[in-house]
Amino acid sequence: MRLLRGMLDVVLGILTAVLGTVLGIVAAVVWLVGGILCVTILLIPLGLPVMKLARRLFTLAGKLMHLP
Repeated sequence: MRLLRGMLDVVLGILTAVLGTVLGIVAAVVWLVGGILCVTILLIPLGLPVMKLARRLFTLAGKLMHLP
């Protein structure tokens, strides 16, 4: 039973690390889109919330990739 629990912990750790990495890549793309929107002067009101969303996604990705 202990072995099964240990293997489950390892699999879940790998799964959350992969999910955190994928979420980090998505956050980078969202941040890039927000940056492009902010460069165009007329779309700054749209770009700022998108960049705030990217910051939240980066934070969540970092929490997912954190090893206990």
